Formats: sequence, C-alpha cells, structure tokens
Amino acid sequence: MLKVILILVALLILALKIIRRVFFPTELNFVMKMLHSKITEVKSKNFNEAFSKIATDTHYSKLKILELGIGTGENFKYFPKGSKIIISDKTDEFLSYLNESIKNNNCQNLDISKLIVNKAESMIDIQTNSMDAVVHTFLLCSVDDYTQVLSEIYRVLKPGGVAIFFEHSLDNINLLRKIVQKIIEPLCGQCKFLNMKKVLKSGKFQELVIKEHIMSKFYMTIVNPIVYGYGVKACNL
Repeated sequence: MLKVILILVALLILALKIIRRVFFPTELNFVMKMLHSKITEVKSKNFNEAFSKIATDTHYSKLKILELGIGTGENFKYFPKGSKIIISDKTDEFLSYLNESIKNNNCQNLDISKLIVNKAESMIDIQTNSMDAVVHTFLLCSVDDYTQVLSEIYRVLKPGGVAIFFEHSLDNINLLRKIVQKIIEPLCGQCKFLNMKKVLKSGKFQELVIKEHIMSKFYMTIVNPIVYGYGVKACNL
C-alpha cells in the first residue's frame, strides 16, 4: 500500500511539473504584457533619462546592455538602436515568447546575444566592469538573495554605467493594501512583497534616483506601488 502511495505522489509531482512547464510561461506572458502595458509612458521617460546618465567611454548607439530576468522580453523597444544586448534569466521556460519579442523588435537593429541561463546572484559568465547598463524589471521580488544580486549588478557595470529598474513593492502607506499583500504572498510562489526602496538603497551606487508610480486600474492595484529609477556607478574607480 505504501509503495502505491509513493508512486501516486511521484506521479502527482511529475504532473504538476509538466503543468507548470506548459501553462506557467503562458500565464506569466499574459500578466507581464498587461503589467508593462500600463506603464509604457513611465518606462519610456525613465529609460531615456537613465541612458542619458551613462558616462562610460562607449558611443550611445553601441551601448552594451545586460538585462536580467529577461522573461518574455518586454523592454527591447526602449533600448537605443544598435545596442549590444546580453540577456540572462534563471530559466529558459519563456524562450518562445522571448524569441517572438526579439523578432518583433528587429527594427531597433539590436545585437541580441543568446540567452544565458544563470541566477542573478552569481553572474559568472559576465566580466567585471563590462556593461554600460544593467536592466532589471520585476526581478528582485523573486531572487534568493537581493543583496548579492545588487552586488553583482554593481560588479559587472563599467565605471559610469547605469542600472535601470522597475520593481513592485510592499505598500507602507496604504495599510489595507499592505495587509492584503502579506496575506496573498504565500500564494505567489517565489514572488515576495518587499520594501523595495529599502532594498534598492542597500546597493553601492554613487547616485540613486528612486521614483514611485501608482497604477490606477483596480485589477492592478495589488502590485502598487511601482518603484522605479536608476543607479549610477562612480566613474572615479
């Protein structure tokens, strides 16, 4: 009897893994497209402002950009034409949607490298002081160690380079929303509601610009506030 139960449990675990592999990328693609579509204007302004702050010796049209937690590829349209893009994620589950996004952004003439499957806490394939910009959107909520991720981002940036971010945050102003966020957090898998301003301020950036955006759509209110901005690595290193 015990053997039968163990076999059934094993089959259930396998079935859940298959279901997640098949349906989770589709679900996340839908959610991410909806979420990003609500902040296009804010994203455009922030990317433009952040890219203008880059003080490396690289020409603007040839920037070397690392995007972490690339997911389904929602940011290509905001990158300067001709940029060299290194893409990294801890999984390749979203590769079909990512390839579709790459195809749809050919007009940007981006030089997009093959996906590096690696955790952001240990970017062993990325050289120190090699990137003009590092981009992460809705990433820090789901990593194992955000302190180590921020340290790695700082390491791979060139002096004068810029980290550009959009993250959702725990709401420390709206008490009701904060309570709801903490109640549903156990149901969100690896995604956590963190005090994102505090998280970002724990990095080493010489200049850190943090702004906040509140999405008005009622069905998106649970992820408010959106914390975004950029950090600049010191030039005189």
